[in-house]
Amino acid sequence: MDILKKLFSGRNTNRKKIKVKMKPEAAGDNSGLKYTPENGTNNNPEVKPEEKNTDYEQTSDRGDMIADNCSQILEASKQVEELKVEYQAVTSYLTDIQKLERIPADEREFLNDTVRKIITFTREKAKYQDNPKKITDAQFKHIAEYEEAMPSELTKMKKKEVYHNTIKTDMKYLEGEKGALNYQKEKILEKHAYLKRVSLITCILVVILFLLFLVIHNFTKADMQIPFLMTIIMALVSALYIFISSAANRKEMKLTELKLNKAIGLLNKVKIKYVNNTNELDYSYQKYMVNSYAELQFLWEEYLKAREEERQYNKNTEKLEFYKRELVKELRNYDLKDPGVWIYQAAAIIDSKEMVEVRHRLNARRQKLRERIDYNNNLKENSIEQIQKFINQKPENREEVLGKLRKYGIYL
Repeated sequence: MDILKKLFSGRNTNRKKIKVKMKPEAAGDNSGLKYTPENGTNNNPEVKPEEKNTDYEQTSDRGDMIADNCSQILEASKQVEELKVEYQAVTSYLTDIQKLERIPADEREFLNDTVRKIITFTREKAKYQDNPKKITDAQFKHIAEYEEAMPSELTKMKKKEVYHNTIKTDMKYLEGEKGALNYQKEKILEKHAYLKRVSLITCILVVILFLLFLVIHNFTKADMQIPFLMTIIMALVSALYIFISSAANRKEMKLTELKLNKAIGLLNKVKIKYVNNTNELDYSYQKYMVNSYAELQFLWEEYLKAREEERQYNKNTEKLEFYKRELVKELRNYDLKDPGVWIYQAAAIIDSKEMVEVRHRLNARRQKLRERIDYNNNLKENSIEQIQKFINQKPENREEVLGKLRKYGIYL
């Protein structure tokens, strides 16, 4: 079915006997086409070989001349044989086109329907192939390994991330609570220091007042009973205030330390949970080669899309191959030389414009092949003429030349 196999199936590299007809030297025109720039029968880029020196009296290596021309005859004959096989294949394709065009309209319904399906499925297949994928092959294979567990893993990872955020929130709250309690503790310590200063000042003040009152009493003999009583009352009031405030401070300090220790204990527990949760998430991220639940969710969705597209692609391919076989089977009913080749240009069967293009390309190829055949025939004839001229100039060497020709499988 392959065009190339078809074209080159006739190639034979074994040396064959080549029989050529000797022409008189005086013959001026050959029946075959020859390459001349004037007649323009060859449009190929090949050029006509230059005429060799035919003054064999002055040619020292006659054997090389015979060998060169024999090699050229063999190569040209080989090329012509291969080109004829290809020429015949192209001609058979043109014949197939004529057979297709002669199919009656009432018999074309199934054929045309099959071709339309091939065109449709071919386009869909190309669409699948050209569709850009958002997931790499490596990611697709990796996700496929955990396909069955992926839905539950996604749920677990989402819960872990939610729990992770909750723990972080709790940590921030406990850190704030710890800071507030430390601040409150510092304020209590400051108040305690203030009470110490008040008590010291009060003691010093009372001592000074007692000494002052005593000095006044000794010098003036005044009655200092009331000032003494007032000082004692002031001292008692100050002592009571300091005692009550100190007791309140101690109670508040104890309560604050209890709260602080509780907050630190809770914070340590939350930190342990945070570390464990972070390790679990890091392991899951590493396992699935992602950085977050959102990324894994995206890859999972893309994996499902890619898997569905792959399923559709395989289904499409099966249908396409089925209709290709149906097309070949149907075309065999019309005795086509190579029905398989129409799989690759099915549109031409139902589109007359496309068929014209196919025919034009085949005609162009056949013309090119014909020109190459003519060109190689001209090369072969030119080499034969060279040998013929040599034999005519040296008739005494005729048998020697014919012997060399036979070694190359060339018989005159």
